[in-house]
Amino acid sequence: MPRRKIRTVAVAAAALAALVLVVALTPNPVSARGPRVAVCVAPTVKSGIEFNATVPKKAADILVRRTASYLGVCASYGQSTRMGDGTIRAFSQSRNGVPHTIGLVMGVNALDGLPSHPPTAGLWCYDVNGDGVTDQHTECTGGYEYPLRLSDEFRARVDTPFQYVLMNWNPAGHLPEHIYDRPHFDVHFYMNSNEERLAIRPGPCGMLVNCDDWEVGRQPVPGKYMPADYSDFGAVEPGMGNHLIDLTGPELNGQPFTHTFIYGSYAGRLTFYEPMVTQDWYQKLASGAVSDGCFPIKQPQAWQTAGWYPTRYCLRHRENRSEIVTTLEGFVQRAAG
Repeated sequence: MPRRKIRTVAVAAAALAALVLVVALTPNPVSARGPRVAVCVAPTVKSGIEFNATVPKKAADILVRRTASYLGVCASYGQSTRMGDGTIRAFSQSRNGVPHTIGLVMGVNALDGLPSHPPTAGLWCYDVNGDGVTDQHTECTGGYEYPLRLSDEFRARVDTPFQYVLMNWNPAGHLPEHIYDRPHFDVHFYMNSNEERLAIRPGPCGMLVNCDDWEVGRQPVPGKYMPADYSDFGAVEPGMGNHLIDLTGPELNGQPFTHTFIYGSYAGRLTFYEPMVTQDWYQKLASGAVSDGCFPIKQPQAWQTAGWYPTRYCLRHRENRSEIVTTLEGFVQRAAG
């Protein structure tokens, strides 16, 4: 039998086995007790098969333990790329135009084999001292970046401003010293276009940004659109934009940096949401040393653009799939005003 046909038969058998398991674990509707939940049934990760089911919570929990299934509706996958020894991929979960999740899924092995020398990929550099040589340690910024577009289907059907995910790996961290100078990941969820982001040029001002672009980046976000407790420190970077920091964050008040939430802006508008997570925290998630968790995102009083916006970010380890997911969740529909 041809190899392709053998694989097709194997995939079909895996799908049938998963379906049989769903039926076996689902009580008769007349006698079912407790809440029913959505689960995306997946026999294995490699099969690529995923289909939606709604089953009692107990059955969903067993599916997650015994197969590569996960809670919620099946994901709509965007772009993927290699990072370290693994793969990262943009994804979203939505139903009937309502977003449940926008996220980045990362194979646990992507935490291994990451580049570290030099500390950046050399994409955003400027010869500040004019000596004709670009110092990778002092005249480059941005770490290693991996832009990933959300699926066309999601962006066409869901009224949310988010367009793509930009993963940045910073092997030496970044400023300010003694706070964010630990190896970590910046998981940016962008609302402005990738073309506008890429047009923010390197230069000698701010955090190695073009001086004209630094001025644009520093344009203040009007007060009612500024999230509570966030402040502008002039951290405008090329290929990113400005970074707004929560002054009440634990890492700014004597606690070690593990993960935090950053807002981004450019030209007086919020442009990205950013969970920032240390490599150590992701590794502890993968080992079970720390638990999955969701954390509130502080909100502004009003929104510049209408659409669905998240109220929390979540960090989870899917042990059954050897994955870590970083997500925006708890979406609420906002009007512009």
